[in-house]
Amino acid sequence: MRILNALRADMKFQFKQGFYFVYVILTLFYMIVISQLPNEYAKYVVPIVIFTDPSFVGFFFIGGLVMLEKVQGVLQCLVVTPLQPLEYLLAKVISLAVLAEAAGFAITLVAYREGFNWPLLFIGILLTSIFFTLYGFIATNGCNSINQYLIKMLPYMLILTIPTIIYFITPSLWVLQLVPSVAGLNLVYGAFNGIALVEAVMYICYLVTLNVLFFIKVEKSFMKNMVKG
Repeated sequence: MRILNALRADMKFQFKQGFYFVYVILTLFYMIVISQLPNEYAKYVVPIVIFTDPSFVGFFFIGGLVMLEKVQGVLQCLVVTPLQPLEYLLAKVISLAVLAEAAGFAITLVAYREGFNWPLLFIGILLTSIFFTLYGFIATNGCNSINQYLIKMLPYMLILTIPTIIYFITPSLWVLQLVPSVAGLNLVYGAFNGIALVEAVMYICYLVTLNVLFFIKVEKSFMKNMVKG
């Protein structure tokens, strides 16, 4: 029950701060642009857009949310409530994953005119969104303002973005498949262009394992730097 209340509160807070409005505008923009592309290009452009936009929404938004809550004193209030750090983190992860799924499927259903593997797309967006949300939590450590987070997020993003770009250009470099962002890209891309079942299962297991490990790390870090600090 506490998680549901926290989730409801998070969605209201995100809506109040204009996060939903900004994302609706971006999603509509992508819909309009991609819908004008020929089908032979859409099957390449759509998965890339879905991966780089809705799947990354957790990373871009989580820093702003945490910093806003810090500045407005929300975190100070949370430490005296029954809400546990795990429940707080789950509410954030779920709310941003829902937003990523909604945007990803909205873009696909409107702009993509061919068949796709929707269960794989759902799983790909979900696991990638969770990973980047938790990754964003790690990036917020030591930040006391949104400006600090915006500066700090750049090297964090480059660590995952550069290998993904290199892999997309040169897929023969198999070692890059160990990069979490590459695994997420392969799942989303495979939902539109096909992927071997064994390969998809391997990527899913890999991202699930990473997300669990990151969740444990983020919870401990949150207790140390956010709550106790």
